[in-house]
Amino acid sequence: MKQEDYFRLVEICRRYYEKEQTQAEIAKAFSISRPAVSKLLSEARQLGIVRIEIRSIYENDDYLLDELKRVFGLKGGLIVPTGAAEEGLNRQMIVSQAADYLAKLLPDIEKWGVGWGETVRDVINELEIQDQVAGKEQCVCPVIGSAPTAMQWMQTNELARILAEKLKSKPYYLHAPAFPVSESDKNLFMGTDEYRQVSEIWSGLDAVLLGIGSYPTVPDQATAARFGNILHERKAVGVLASYYYDTNGNFIDSPTDFAVRIPLDCLRSAKRVIVVSGRNKKVRALLGGLKSGLISHLITDDTTARELIRLI
Repeated sequence: MKQEDYFRLVEICRRYYEKEQTQAEIAKAFSISRPAVSKLLSEARQLGIVRIEIRSIYENDDYLLDELKRVFGLKGGLIVPTGAAEEGLNRQMIVSQAADYLAKLLPDIEKWGVGWGETVRDVINELEIQDQVAGKEQCVCPVIGSAPTAMQWMQTNELARILAEKLKSKPYYLHAPAFPVSESDKNLFMGTDEYRQVSEIWSGLDAVLLGIGSYPTVPDQATAARFGNILHERKAVGVLASYYYDTNGNFIDSPTDFAVRIPLDCLRSAKRVIVVSGRNKKVRALLGGLKSGLISHLITDDTTARELIRLI
């Protein structure tokens, strides 16, 4: 479904269910027939845009978020009701709501950190250009070096640039590879003024936007050189900022992991670590990430939230 068709469908539903307009009134407003309105309302229910159901207090979206907060110590987040929407539409609904959620946080945030991932890219692109927050010296920086791939969503400097442009804030860049081949190469990058400047920002981040990945990751994050067979032996399930972890949220170390990225202590001290993840095959990776205690804010759909609670 095209985006304009989707938004038209949402508007028709709002007029019918929230504004209580008749189908005839809606048909006139949109220059379509009344039977067409009826058909579109039925389609909206099939897509999960409209849900008509009896729901107990223990099944609503507020309960789902409260339960995730209770179990995992989350500070906040958003459960997006998507119902039976197909995966592409589900993803777009989550991305759109996530962008709105981030926009509401902006007055309280001066220092942003940005990770990589398709969802991170999509949320940043969805975010509307903001007015500069009065009295705030906002800045944006990557939390990991650039990956050895041409994919835009793995290029953290570019993602930081776009977000800074949207927020009318100052971008800081980290011109270093995410995965140097040796400790001496890593130390070379860490010795630059640019790294020290970004590292100082890392120590006081107000918010970090991260993507979450399953293990094995696609594209691969140089895991053979960094970990050998360790990730397989330790039963890795997921990855955040190229920190791999097992199903219990324990991070997996390796003596040959020389990644250039934000230290875990800085991530843990950030005021908000925000992860956006929708209905897909990453539920167990998300569960492990939540158990790590690193995630403070989660934006996901109701189906994923229920599955997380079921797996607890």
